Amino acid sequence: MEEFYLVNGKILDVRTGKFIKADLKITGKQIASVQEKAPTEAKKVDCSGKYLIPGIMDAHVHLVWEGTAKDPMYETVRDGNYLNFAKGVSSAEKSLKNGVTTVRDLGCNDDCSIPLARAVNIGLIKGSHIVPAGSAIQGSYGHCPMIGYIANTKEQLIDKIKRLKGYNIEMSIPPLHWIKIMASGGAAGLEDVGPCMYSPDELKAITYEAHRLNMKVAAHALSRDAISKCIDAGIDTIEHGGALDEELLHKMKENGQVWVPTLQVYKELARGKGMIADVIVEKASAVEENQKKAFSAAMKIGTKIVAGSDAGSPNFGPHPSIFKELVAMQENGMSAAQVIRCATLAAAEELGVKDRGVLEEGKIADIVVLDANPLVDLHAFTEHLSAVYKEGLLV
Repeated sequence: MEEFYLVNGKILDVRTGKFIKADLKITGKQIASVQEKAPTEAKKVDCSGKYLIPGIMDAHVHLVWEGTAKDPMYETVRDGNYLNFAKGVSSAEKSLKNGVTTVRDLGCNDDCSIPLARAVNIGLIKGSHIVPAGSAIQGSYGHCPMIGYIANTKEQLIDKIKRLKGYNIEMSIPPLHWIKIMASGGAAGLEDVGPCMYSPDELKAITYEAHRLNMKVAAHALSRDAISKCIDAGIDTIEHGGALDEELLHKMKENGQVWVPTLQVYKELARGKGMIADVIVEKASAVEENQKKAFSAAMKIGTKIVAGSDAGSPNFGPHPSIFKELVAMQENGMSAAQVIRCATLAAAEELGVKDRGVLEEGKIADIVVLDANPLVDLHAFTEHLSAVYKEGLLV
């Protein structure tokens, strides 16, 4: 088992938002110590003048979408399962090389994020850790059906949840397992945002069955009707939350539910006139305007927020996109330390991967090394990346 030290660097304690000066001892895949001084004869990597951060997490990605297409929905249908899987491989590899060590994939064709996660776990692919949700469950009039699974009745919903659980087990994906539902229409599509796609009874059946099987539920929800019903049904994470208001944010806080805002994607869609359909620009503009108010309110109320980017979305740029999202969160009033916590410790706790997200003894050695202080400028992640370690190995 290889053992080495990262010495003379400044280590970010994401719990306090402050850097400490210490040597980081890595043994195999784990952090063995944060305080032990490296012996003279030990193998060392000098990190003088560098800043050590826990591996960054993106709680909302679509690996089978590359982020460079004007219409990834059409390309998903055109390219088929094999090419889409190859795109997922490429996206996972790019993400890791750029310091994103864990992603939660919230929608793909034919549940392919699950075998993709296995391919990473057994070392066939050198990509980010993947927390897969398979294809997004939705009704027949839903959002992005090419990365979804159509379930229109309670029986179909329960059957799909059980099949996803079984597929995760078959692929040896460690729990906690996730599913994703499309609870409303979307901005990046021609459909109406509209009412909630499922009835309160159906939503409660979804959460009951998922939680019974030790799974969590993420819900794409833009309209107030969909958001409100998802909150009442006990959905774990609200994705986008385009019509969130103070009343709903208070409910989420009381219930311990989490908001994944994906601010930047709507900002960019809203500025896509001439490149994407006018109806998408119009819907995204409305979401962007409300999200600014909701984000400020969420910080005051204390609603839990986790960073997610919706990487892979139309005209959003290649993976990863999370660093643009972190800047957007800061522009909307969150401190750099809080932003980084949302993309590390807070993400790890919510996604169920509590073996990472903080540089502490016993945690997985997923580490980003920077040449500049991200608490001063979050662009350090993209402009001053020095090294990335995943499970103690230099990427």
